[in-house]
Amino acid sequence: MERTGPGAFLHSLYRRYVGPVRDSRDVYAGFGLFFTGVGLVVVSIAVFLWSTTVSPSGTFKFVLREFAVTAGAAGLPIVLFGVTVLLPVSRRIDAAAGFGVVACLIAAVRFTQIYPQAWYTYSSTVVGIYALGAVVVVATAGTALSGYHVERATVRTEAELSGGSTSGESEAAADEPEVTDEQVRRDIEDAMEGAEINWGGVERDSGRTLTLTDSSLDDADSVGLGNASAKESRGGSVDDAVAGLQSLRGGQKKTATSDSGTSDQVNALAELRAQQREREEAAADDDADGVFDRLRSLFS
Repeated sequence: MERTGPGAFLHSLYRRYVGPVRDSRDVYAGFGLFFTGVGLVVVSIAVFLWSTTVSPSGTFKFVLREFAVTAGAAGLPIVLFGVTVLLPVSRRIDAAAGFGVVACLIAAVRFTQIYPQAWYTYSSTVVGIYALGAVVVVATAGTALSGYHVERATVRTEAELSGGSTSGESEAAADEPEVTDEQVRRDIEDAMEGAEINWGGVERDSGRTLTLTDSSLDDADSVGLGNASAKESRGGSVDDAVAGLQSLRGGQKKTATSDSGTSDQVNALAELRAQQREREEAAADDDADGVFDRLRSLFS
């Protein structure tokens, strides 16, 4: 239900200068105390200025001075108490501020009892009580104000951080195209299609060969593999596998030292050179015979 009248005005003031309304009682009590204190201060100043125009021959001047001091002494702590109540602080701070206000009011009432006849006799007591209450009221109001500003700054910072990150994430999400599971699966299949998985550069081989021998496999749709026989062949020994890997690594030279192998190679080379020399001599003889035959044919 929407509020109307003075209540709506007070709530609008509270939302404008303090924040969202948490409890209407704090709004009414805080503004009531604040405006009451301000009124007492204004009246105190006005009465004191009036007392300056009154003749000091009578007692009326002292009555006005007493009223002005009492109103001002009560109005200032009430203003600070109203501020403390308006701000969103704990009840303990409100209670401490109320204790300070009560002490100030007690001192103000005591001032009206001793002024002006016994003022010089009991002034120290009145001033001490009022000073104690004023210190408490000022301390609680300062604590409420500092806590309120710190809370506002913290909330503003958190809102800016969360708002910035949220907007940034939303913009990034809007810029990025939507990716579906089908697209991811297709990309994986395309990437794995031309890939060959190997172990250290060696093509992966299970080391087993399956040979199916059954003439009935030509009609595989009607005849299963139940009658097929399998021939399993395994790779060589571990030494052979190690030797093969070492040969693939490279950088290792195979040397075979054998006396018989070396002599056989030398003999083969000697025979090859002898055969080549014989062919060259035969070719030279043929060329010479050919030349002689040409000369003989010319002179014949």
